[in-house]
Amino acid sequence: MNEPPQPDPDGQSFDEALSASVYDVFPDVLYAFDLDWQLRRWNDSLLERTGYTSDEIADMSPLEFVPEDERDRMRAIVEDVLTNEETRRAESELLTRDGERIPFEFNGSPMTDPSGDVVGLAGVGRDISARKQREQELRQYETLFETIDDGVFVLDEEMRFVDVNQAFASMAGYDREELFGEDVSTVSRDVDLDAAVRLSEEIRDSDRDVASLESRLVTADGDFVPLETHFSLLPSDAEFEGTVGVSRDVSERKARERELRQRRDQLETLNRINVVIRELVRSLATTASREEIEETVCTHLADSDLYQFAWIGERTLDADVSVRAEAGADVGTRGIIGDAADREGWERPASVALRTGEIQAVNDATVDTEMSTTVEKFTRDLPVQSGIAVPLSFGETTFGVLVVYATRTDAFGERERAGFAALGDLVAFAINAVESRRLLFADTVVELEFRLADPGALFVGLSDDLDCECRLRDAIPAEDETMLCYVEVTGSSPETVLDAIDDAEAADGARIVESGDDVALIEFRITGASPIVTLAGHGASITRAVADVGEAHVVAELAPDADVRSIVQSLQSTFPAMELVGKRDVERPAGTVQEFRTALDDALTDRQLVTLRAAYRAGYFDWPRASTAEEVAEGLDISSATLHQHLRKAQKKVLEAFFAG
Repeated sequence: MNEPPQPDPDGQSFDEALSASVYDVFPDVLYAFDLDWQLRRWNDSLLERTGYTSDEIADMSPLEFVPEDERDRMRAIVEDVLTNEETRRAESELLTRDGERIPFEFNGSPMTDPSGDVVGLAGVGRDISARKQREQELRQYETLFETIDDGVFVLDEEMRFVDVNQAFASMAGYDREELFGEDVSTVSRDVDLDAAVRLSEEIRDSDRDVASLESRLVTADGDFVPLETHFSLLPSDAEFEGTVGVSRDVSERKARERELRQRRDQLETLNRINVVIRELVRSLATTASREEIEETVCTHLADSDLYQFAWIGERTLDADVSVRAEAGADVGTRGIIGDAADREGWERPASVALRTGEIQAVNDATVDTEMSTTVEKFTRDLPVQSGIAVPLSFGETTFGVLVVYATRTDAFGERERAGFAALGDLVAFAINAVESRRLLFADTVVELEFRLADPGALFVGLSDDLDCECRLRDAIPAEDETMLCYVEVTGSSPETVLDAIDDAEAADGARIVESGDDVALIEFRITGASPIVTLAGHGASITRAVADVGEAHVVAELAPDADVRSIVQSLQSTFPAMELVGKRDVERPAGTVQEFRTALDDALTDRQLVTLRAAYRAGYFDWPRASTAEEVAEGLDISSATLHQHLRKAQKKVLEAFFAG
């Protein structure tokens, strides 16, 4: 016991000695102070907890043992105890000599003298650090319990809900209070409960602490939510006192797994499609005519086990679609995708593909299209369930449409459509190459002459507006299915022509290559619709193209067996006013120049030939040069380094052919 200096303790009574001993052995802090806030008694615990000596404590106020920011509150509590003569309890902190703040709970009661007057306050201070730590942990647990996205539940030994967090209740479609005391079977299937019981027994009988279970939560509405649950038994000395678990909604994961399975199936199908396409590519390499290409494509597709029937068609003058080649078991299937417009006004996908140049896919023939009632009834009894219409386009030219049918639904998803788009480009390229090759080696060609007075055509309108003559000197295939053109303009200032071309939607990148007194050579790229592009796409060679005062005349050479009707249709679909005014069979004169050019065509790659022609037309080989390498490269949309590489190789081959000849 500690107190201010006292008389000789030998005069103390037994009761006083006993009281002092109890005071000192009590583990909590005991204290007493008078109305003047003077500490009168304290035990050794106060010394041990604060680090002060008895002499130091004797000169201190009780409020010095609490932090400064707590003193006003604690003073008010003490005054309330002394005034109302009531016992009070308050939580604060005990401030040690070293400035440490220890969580404490203080209890104070008024002290009275024999006459009943209040003379001071006696109290007990208890260290509540451990309790505060537990409370903090409990708050953290409760915060985690409520804020975790996963559902958390606690079951008693009877498999009834003791507690659930809001996430679990929301997944199940109940209020939390509705689940308290309910059997877990309320939200579980019997098969899942049986599995959970087996896993619980494994936990009790082994060293496992946690078990995992995939199940389905039965919601209040009777729906099923796929769950992944990790649970453990509540720690106890008894055999079983309950279960605690965490359940996660894995609907998105299950959906991804289903999607992955579907993708694997699609990839397997795509691999089989690629096999068909590879075989088709090898066959196309040896074909010599357009008809053979079309028959090869249809036969390869129809002979595979993926497709029922395939055909290739082209648009007729009356806007129907006529068949050029077909293979497989038709059994009346052509009407599903269509080779003509339905009499009730519904335009079949094959016609739409030809008109728009975009792939049309039908993945369920009975529900995926706005078919007429007649067609819908007709398709119900057919083995075909889906189909695709693929335009065969090269540049601005559409040679026709490839239509393929399958006996399964969803045979032409996004990946399959991408594969068929590439196939359509390949077939159109092959047709164009065959047509161009036939023209190149033909001794006799068909010469077509066209007249066009449509101001919508670039140089027709330009020649009319500027009262000038525009003469095509060359048209060279460039990147992204555009044409690099060199046009000689007479009768107008080059700058005026340049501005007019720059304002046109169908051209860009115009520049002046050469400029004289009344003549200028303009380079530009055709990026939109043009008769020149359409004719080149059909393998034609443009021998003359002149626009003068609002009227253009275009002369082109084609292979002798070229499909003139199809070419005229393609031109008139974009330029209805274009007229075919002449068709002649022309024999090509034999000569060393042609033989030399043919030899060069064989020796040069397509890119080398294009680069050489562009550099020549742009005046790159003139002195002084009319165009720099950078300007020529920009026109072809390639780098300067690539241009120089192609030019060097091409020049070497030209010189070799000249001197070797």
